[in-house]
Amino acid sequence: MWEEPHLEQGSEKPTSDEDKIQLYNMRFCPFAERTVLTLLAKKIPFDNVNINLKKKPDWFLASTMGKVPVIVHRGKNIPESLITCDYLDEVFPEPRLSPSDPLQKALDRVVVEKQSAMMRHLYPIFAKVPNREVTVDEKMQHFKDLVAHLETFEEELKMRGTPYLGGDSPVMADYMIWPYFERIEGLPILMGDVGDNFVLPTHLENLHIWIKAMRSTEPVKAYGFSPKRMATLTKIYNETDGYDNALKESSGM
Repeated sequence: MWEEPHLEQGSEKPTSDEDKIQLYNMRFCPFAERTVLTLLAKKIPFDNVNINLKKKPDWFLASTMGKVPVIVHRGKNIPESLITCDYLDEVFPEPRLSPSDPLQKALDRVVVEKQSAMMRHLYPIFAKVPNREVTVDEKMQHFKDLVAHLETFEEELKMRGTPYLGGDSPVMADYMIWPYFERIEGLPILMGDVGDNFVLPTHLENLHIWIKAMRSTEPVKAYGFSPKRMATLTKIYNETDGYDNALKESSGM
């Protein structure tokens, strides 16, 4: 289901069941992963449609903002990861992932927004930056800045004193932040001979506990990438711009 080919220019628009969730996805997009993890955590049946974001189908461009994730439900398109996840939590209330207390929900969202800012440090390390090559030294500096940023998450986890932000079980905020860490865990492998410079330091004790706890959740076990596969498919994709060949060549890792 997850590994089906990505639809591109010239493809026909797939049919959908109005009463069933249809997801426009890209298999290794961290933002679309948020929506998948929410669907899996809430055990909501859905149809997955992978989209090639380099060669977007005309029907996709005509009916969306041109980005994933998008969920199609009751004849309407709903874009953006946080919007789709909030919608799913309201329409399919059990099990509820967001706190029922509005104040706690708002505080959790602040944590999500704060940690989402790590992408400005993470992206130049693992992605191919348009029109320039990021040097190894620059990537090392980005990683140092990333670790400094993660100190705020370490403090948040320490303050809460529980394995997850939600206590003994994950909540929406945990799933919204998690996809970044699949990329972080793949960095030591992706960076090859200098990979030792991209390992999360051990003093982030609560963060390491959280990562291990998230790896044990059923949604992450079902959909998440291992560090080795994350690194391998990222390398292949950066070298070839190929979606499906990156997935195929990294399969089983």
